[in-house]
Amino acid sequence: MIQSVQLLLARRSRWAKYVFFCLAIVLVIGGIAALVLKAGLVRWPLKVTTGPYLEGGPVFISTLTQVVAEERPLVRLKPIKNDSLAASAKAMEKGETDLAVVRSDIAMPTNGLTIAIVRRDDLVLIVPGRSRINSFQGLAGKDVALLKSALTEQDQGLERLLDAVLGFYGISPYQVRREFLSMDEIGQAVAKKQVAGVLVLGPSGPGAIANAIAAITYATNVSPRLIGDKQAAAIAKTIPGAEPNEIEVGAFGGASPKPEEALGTLAVTFRLVGRHSLPEYVAGEIARMVSLAKARLLSSSRLAVHIEAPDPEDGSGLPVHPGAAAFFNGEQTSLLDSAMGLLYLTSILLGVFGSGLVWLFGTWRSQVSNEGQGDIDRLIAIMCEGRRGVDLETIDRLEDEIDEVVARSFGQGKAKPLDVGQLNVLSVVIGQARQALDTRRKAIQTGEP
Repeated sequence: MIQSVQLLLARRSRWAKYVFFCLAIVLVIGGIAALVLKAGLVRWPLKVTTGPYLEGGPVFISTLTQVVAEERPLVRLKPIKNDSLAASAKAMEKGETDLAVVRSDIAMPTNGLTIAIVRRDDLVLIVPGRSRINSFQGLAGKDVALLKSALTEQDQGLERLLDAVLGFYGISPYQVRREFLSMDEIGQAVAKKQVAGVLVLGPSGPGAIANAIAAITYATNVSPRLIGDKQAAAIAKTIPGAEPNEIEVGAFGGASPKPEEALGTLAVTFRLVGRHSLPEYVAGEIARMVSLAKARLLSSSRLAVHIEAPDPEDGSGLPVHPGAAAFFNGEQTSLLDSAMGLLYLTSILLGVFGSGLVWLFGTWRSQVSNEGQGDIDRLIAIMCEGRRGVDLETIDRLEDEIDEVVARSFGQGKAKPLDVGQLNVLSVVIGQARQALDTRRKAIQTGEP
């Protein structure tokens, strides 16, 4: 490429100099930009919102922000607290935030794509050990307790899930009386047979379900049974944001580990979502930071064990951001790699472009040279012809040809100027041709043959 540039500059073509100087400036700016990105001096600012009631949520966002600050990736987070998950989803739809923690069945922003699963909550019906209820269908005509949460938004979501499951089996919601009870109240309600069971939504392992099992066991002195739903995959298709899941044997521990066998059930997920317009490398960086934050949280937060990569085939129908998918699949390309690849490609293209210009310039010069050589050959022919016995009329015609060559070679409007060497040769040959014609003209005027 350098040789190509030197050849072009040697021809003293002003436009070629301007073109290559501009391209060189572009390459220098690109190189500086790549170094700046590699050093982490410029970062993409992102706003992230979260609802108030996700257990460990504030700690997760705080740790994620700290990891981002220490790792100096291409992004920078600014946490924003909202009163509800629905408000977080609305903020994303309005363009007020770039990332948000939302619950899949409550409010998924229409412009949001999943970057990571923060937690997966399973829907479980807990009944006394001696209860005859073996499925959700057995709740028809019964009273059921719904474990009360800190916020109305979550309670309403739990009640919607119950209504959807009952509706799948053709049971009217009015056939099942429900009452929201706190963790302190559910044990006595079951022991006094005020309710046939307790509906709980919570994560596998430590959490709401494990605590409810312990409370009922303590109040009744009998280990309760857990009821899921074998039709979870079919039911999930009727509930936006829900998905089927399987709880592992002994997931909730205890003196008599529950469940005693793998339990299929419905699940909803808390998701870290990003705007669909978020560049892939930015979403990939967020996914990488989430993975690092999980490693740090494992020793201090129960939430960490639930953080996982999103699966586009999980049955929820919720799309995954391609940048996050690329990271978790090991296919992520960093912005720096992309920039360096672009610079490398640009240098190749410039080399090809420069070589092409040299070829075109050489062809053009060859045409100019051939044109000049043709004039020289014709002038030599005129000179030879003038030395032979031509008449005055022929001499006039030949002089007109010489004038045309002069105008063509030395005129200011010439599109293809000849180089200095060709002009010098032309000047000499033109002089000799004119001299030959002048000598012949004088010979004719003096009567010489």
